[in-house]
Amino acid sequence: MNGVTSKSGSPRPGHAQKMANYLPHYLSRLMNVMNLQLMESLRPRGVTIRQFRILQMLDARGEATISEISADTVIEQPVVSRIIDQLERSGLAMRRKRANNGRLVDVSLTELGTETYRDLFSHAQRIDADAMSALSGQEYEHLEVLLQRIFEHVTRPHEPWKQPSGAVDQPS
Repeated sequence: MNGVTSKSGSPRPGHAQKMANYLPHYLSRLMNVMNLQLMESLRPRGVTIRQFRILQMLDARGEATISEISADTVIEQPVVSRIIDQLERSGLAMRRKRANNGRLVDVSLTELGTETYRDLFSHAQRIDADAMSALSGQEYEHLEVLLQRIFEHVTRPHEPWKQPSGAVDQPS
């Protein structure tokens, strides 16, 4: 108990106790704190968290279509398209028609985009290392396995963020 009482004067649990068994609450709080720390490094460079996540994905993949970026970052396609527009205007990314299929457009980092991402990633790594220093190496590895398993479970058999707003899967 946290000492808070209801109008009737009886003790009632604090909000932390009420949220104790709700994983999204903990994950959201953790990500919000880590993102706030990261924003201190991103803001002077004019980069947002979502832009950083896309830069990160493109650095890892080399190039990707809007659909692939959307799937990898779990950001809706129209939002990804707007973010790519912003990154292009900033000189951090570029679109290019795929040579073997002109209907597909690949997005990749420019040289400036790669340099910017790698500089910012060093800040993200320090934030991650600080957060993970609360765990042993074995606990960290276990956490990674568990989070991956949960992610795979909740994204199967469909990926809801890929569907247009308001669309509902119809039973087959």
